[in-house]
Amino acid sequence: MLLSVAAAAFLSSCIREEAPNAECDILEVDAAWLSANRDIIIGTPQISNYAVAFLVAEGVDCAALEPQFVLTPGATITKNGTSIEGEKTIIHYTAHAEDCVWSKPYEVSFTPRSVLPRDFVFSFENYTLDNSNRYNVWYEVYGNGTQRGIWASGNAGFAFTGKGQKAEDFPSAANPSGVEGDCIKLTTRDTGSFGKLAGMPIAAGNIFIGEFQSANAMKKPLEATRFGLQIVPAKPLYLCGEYKYKAGEKFTDKKFQEVPGCRDTCAIYSVLFEVDPDSVVTLDGSNVKSSERIVLIAQLDNPGEPEEWTSFRIPFEYANGKSFSMERLLNNGYAITVVASSSKGGDFFEGAVGSTLFVDNLRIEWESDVE
Repeated sequence: MLLSVAAAAFLSSCIREEAPNAECDILEVDAAWLSANRDIIIGTPQISNYAVAFLVAEGVDCAALEPQFVLTPGATITKNGTSIEGEKTIIHYTAHAEDCVWSKPYEVSFTPRSVLPRDFVFSFENYTLDNSNRYNVWYEVYGNGTQRGIWASGNAGFAFTGKGQKAEDFPSAANPSGVEGDCIKLTTRDTGSFGKLAGMPIAAGNIFIGEFQSANAMKKPLEATRFGLQIVPAKPLYLCGEYKYKAGEKFTDKKFQEVPGCRDTCAIYSVLFEVDPDSVVTLDGSNVKSSERIVLIAQLDNPGEPEEWTSFRIPFEYANGKSFSMERLLNNGYAITVVASSSKGGDFFEGAVGSTLFVDNLRIEWESDVE
């Protein structure tokens, strides 16, 4: 009897002393709510550290939507208001941790689906600072004034190292020395002692169409890069643009050991791949160039190290024995990404600190645009 009482007292003490959860993340969209709204929600919502992005059918009153979320245990969420940016509706939330101390803001956005304008040029003229006011993020402005945040980079992951105090310190930064106006400057950076302890000694400068999930940056870095969006207007034929490049002096492996005789090189490529329109699974750093779902790929081979701006026009080539399907296109069954990186092996933390790639005026030529 005394043993039972003592055990109960010990168990009660353990329960009382357990600290309340200090996390307050949105983990996923409630499956029942998503299923009930499948007639207006297109594809899979994109969840990042401070945002949830929905793609919706045109003509939807998004301000009236009340999405439901799965949160970390014990967390709650409150709605703060709604704002409109062009065609995008943003509902502002605050997630509160169980400990009643920590909280974080979330922007839940609803954007009407639209494909990429056929004549669009990615000139990297439109950018701002992230919520911490430290690094650049890029967006595009379509002809009707709509702002679309289609670009992502690994800057949020580099922020964990503490080495980036201002925008130009980060691997991906805006630069005024473009072909005309601004361009993007991608630089492979040393991640310092923090990165080396985590097995990530370098961070290549990169920019890509898709999403970077900073919550996975340290645990699953390859999965943190989610490549591709459903913005395909036609069959892509050529990837075009302008670049210049200089490799860093010392090429190192993933253990930050020098590899004699190796010279770093950059990467510029685009991939079109198949998706399930109702349950979109993007590509990531482990399969963006090897997935069996890839239909077409264009990549700059032997980029060299041009000191002056150099133009390229790369044809898309079929992969995996696939062909382009107009039926799939009309059913929103394709996604596309464009990727540029200052170190080709940067996904696997191989490259040279100081490698620098400038990119400007990227564009895709589509089937109806080329005779």
